[in-house]
Amino acid sequence: MITVKRFNDFNPRRYGNPWIAIVDKQSGKIDFTQRVGGYTGRYGAGEAGELYLTNPQVGAVYAYGQKDYRGNNTYVAYVVYRGEEKLEWIEKKDLVRELGK
Repeated sequence: MITVKRFNDFNPRRYGNPWIAIVDKQSGKIDFTQRVGGYTGRYGAGEAGELYLTNPQVGAVYAYGQKDYRGNNTYVAYVVYRGEEKLEWIEKKDLVRELGK
């Protein structure tokens, strides 16, 4: 397992649970059908925890984020697994380049 991000306690009425998913190389869309990791905090409780990847694939692009139900602070970030437990954060504008590799 590789920790992608640590989260502090948060207001569960405002923020959704942190999530992580793989980005499909063909379509460039986030694929929520595959389970690629999880969150150690208790779901629905706003508990602090770690967002992690299990069995990452070298060269795969992963997206992760957290929904803000009020719409002001929702975010999505992207990482590429480079091997040897190393993640490289990338900008959304660089997705096409990374997915084409």
